[in-house]
Amino acid sequence: MLKSHYNYKRRKSVSVLCTLRVAAATSLLVALTAGAAFAQALPAARDNHPAVRSGLQSEAATILTLQKAIDLALDSNLDLAVARREIEATQGQVIQGQAHPNPELAYSLEDQRAPTRTQSVQINLPVEMGGKRAARITAAERGRDIAVEELNVRRVEIRAAVVAAFFDTLAAQERAALAQASVELAQRATDAVAKRVAAGKVSPVVETKARVAEAGVRVELAQAQSEQRNARARLASLLGANPPRFTLVSGNVEELPAVPSLDNVQQRLSTSPTLRRMQLEVERRRSLVDVERSKQIPDVTFSL
Repeated sequence: MLKSHYNYKRRKSVSVLCTLRVAAATSLLVALTAGAAFAQALPAARDNHPAVRSGLQSEAATILTLQKAIDLALDSNLDLAVARREIEATQGQVIQGQAHPNPELAYSLEDQRAPTRTQSVQINLPVEMGGKRAARITAAERGRDIAVEELNVRRVEIRAAVVAAFFDTLAAQERAALAQASVELAQRATDAVAKRVAAGKVSPVVETKARVAEAGVRVELAQAQSEQRNARARLASLLGANPPRFTLVSGNVEELPAVPSLDNVQQRLSTSPTLRRMQLEVERRRSLVDVERSKQIPDVTFSL
């Protein structure tokens, strides 16, 4: 009886040891297969990504490049449109400042009785003295120049914002493609484990772990797709297109814009629109001071 019990325990230990060896070999095989499959599946997953498929099936206009995004933003951005209207308004102030004072026509009537009635017509021509008109024109021109530089500043800011938003969208697009590849790989691994469980080669616990891992990868895919939608919406808002009118952004996320040298940066600082705008603002305020000083000299009026 003791010998039979001993043989039973020995057979059970051997069975457990064989099961552990099979599970270890299966895990190693799945890991090796997953590495090779991931390398092969990544390009295909990018092409099979829903956004990629829809972009390939749609017209070429839905594929957005960096230069095209910058051009669209400079043409359609609402802030730039406001800055352009501001230039038109300041140009009107220049035209108004160039105008001379209007002549005046005066008519007077004394005594309504016909024998003693006196009528007179007088033309008054005012002439500005003390450089009032020149100072007024200079102040208006400086205001117009400031509006032009303000537009240039907005252009630089919009361009920088578009470049940053474009690469954010491109990176989010790549992350979504990688997440999609991970989901497809995890799904294939789960299917393979499920077949081995059905054949009785591995424990159902292994399938449960595989499905949990697949669920985690799907959560990462949902997060990546949400980040991609948000990035596309931010980029589209800079382009003046809501909802986005593009499906994909085309570019290499590893090829960032070149960083200028120190000498180039110093040269750009000397011609910076922001610095130029500040200088023009100083000149405009000086012109306004000249306008106020010129008012201390009275004007001359010629009457005919």
